[in-house]
Parts: sequence; C-alpha cells; structure tokens
Amino acid sequence: MENDVLNENFEIVTRRLVLPRDLNGHGNLYGGSMLSWIDESSYLYAIEKIGYTNMVTVSLENVRFRSPAKMGDSVIILCRIHQIKSSSITIQTKAIVHDTKTNQISEIIDCFITFVCLKEGKPFPYFKTEEFKAKFNQKDINDLILK
Repeated sequence: MENDVLNENFEIVTRRLVLPRDLNGHGNLYGGSMLSWIDESSYLYAIEKIGYTNMVTVSLENVRFRSPAKMGDSVIILCRIHQIKSSSITIQTKAIVHDTKTNQISEIIDCFITFVCLKEGKPFPYFKTEEFKAKFNQKDINDLILK
C-alpha cells in the first residue's frame, strides 16, 4: 500500500512509532494523538513546499478512522498539495499503519487539512504576492497543485 500511495504523488513526511503513552485503555492509538500527528506533519509539509510559515489550521475534512494502530506499530504520514487559493492551502494527508509483527499495511486516515496564511493576525493572500511568484515560476506553481 505504501508504494501505491507514493505512486499517487504523495510524499512521506514522517513516521511515528506507537508507544504506550499514545494508547487508550484498550491498546489502540488515541484519535487525538493521530490528529495531532497529521496536523503537525501537514503543516511541516506545507511550509516546506511554499516557503511561508505563519499559517493556522482552519479545517480538517473527511476525517474518518478506518483502522486502529497498536503498540509497536509504525504510522507513516504522507502528504500532497490538493489546492491553493489566494490565502489558503489544502493538503491531502494519508496515514497508514504498518503492523511490524505481521508486516500488514492498512490505511488509518485519508483527509484534507486546510491552512490559512496570516499576516498581523489576519488572512494574508500570500499566493498572490510577488514574494511567492518570485520563489516559484508558473510551471512550478502549476506542478504544486494536484491535477
């Protein structure tokens, strides 16, 4: 599954090892921990791709937990840019779990996280600025956006 996801233009952003502190009373990864991991990973992916860091999460869409992660599993978080608007960027994020005992891989989440660029605490149309256009030529900008 990991190779299939990579063939869809996703990039691995991070891997996390599920540890006892991440588990609920039944031995499953807390949903809140998973959401924190994908929010942080998506942010890191976005700032690396666009070169702007003052952003906030405004929405998580299509969040549905498809399978659990257990103690000792490896969670692999993958991202790709889905959409860019004048002041926002939406990242499609997938998390897959690799059961290290059975070598099975399954998807945990496939969701969309939208960040808004800020300047002085207000939405900022970063993607229309000369600064952004100077960093990326039009072909690069078109390549950033998922077709």
